[in-house]
Amino acid sequence: MLDRTLRLAKLFMFSPSRAAQACRERSALAPCAAIYAAFTVAYLLFFAFKPFDFPDATAPYARQAEGLAFWLKVMLWQPPLEAAWIVFLAGLAAWFASGRLAVRMALATAWAAAPFVLMAVYASSSMSKPPLAAGTLVWLGLFVPLWRRLKSAQFAPLLCLMLGLNVIGLAVLPGMIAAALARSPGLFQAVQAAGALWLLGCGGLGLRALTGLRLPRAFMALVLSMFFQVALAFSLHLLGVVPKDILKALLYA
Repeated sequence: MLDRTLRLAKLFMFSPSRAAQACRERSALAPCAAIYAAFTVAYLLFFAFKPFDFPDATAPYARQAEGLAFWLKVMLWQPPLEAAWIVFLAGLAAWFASGRLAVRMALATAWAAAPFVLMAVYASSSMSKPPLAAGTLVWLGLFVPLWRRLKSAQFAPLLCLMLGLNVIGLAVLPGMIAAALARSPGLFQAVQAAGALWLLGCGGLGLRALTGLRLPRAFMALVLSMFFQVALAFSLHLLGVVPKDILKALLYA
């Protein structure tokens, strides 16, 4: 198990197309889940024990930090948000599988913007929570026809791919630790940016290999799924599900 996990981890970092092919095997789920578990635990410990006022002493969550107990509550939200990202990506992969790219991209961009417009209206007016909840259900409901096209045989490899890609977060963690020890916000942000670009690149290539989408379509599906994930987190906060301090920590950590 350990040897297979390490081999898969290397593929996810340096050969995402081959990693995607490996994700088609049933035996890939356990090592990919192990990678995700290691990622979650490692970041829990990192955020719990790094200086709470680094990299930004004025960050909204800084005064709320309470060590391991606080960050445990924060990281408990990571799995459901990861799951949301994966199911949004699954739907968008189905969306971009056909039709003209320009049209599909324009409609998907408007769709992804809708939750943020809805939340802006809620924040700047006297709109109550029931209309916000109804609007949230509408933009979520648009995914249902896309999800119904998927079969478990299609979803399982995508799940493995997205879980396994978290190894990139583990790969950049030493750089984040070094930045925290050196108290260098610039280095910290550079490492985070490099990790994000690495993830997008490998994610796009892996998704292309897994789904047969052309790279621009795969990339757009990946990016827009992130926007939907953020929109869901904000919507749940405004609806009173995600506490304010948890949301701030998730956003600014």
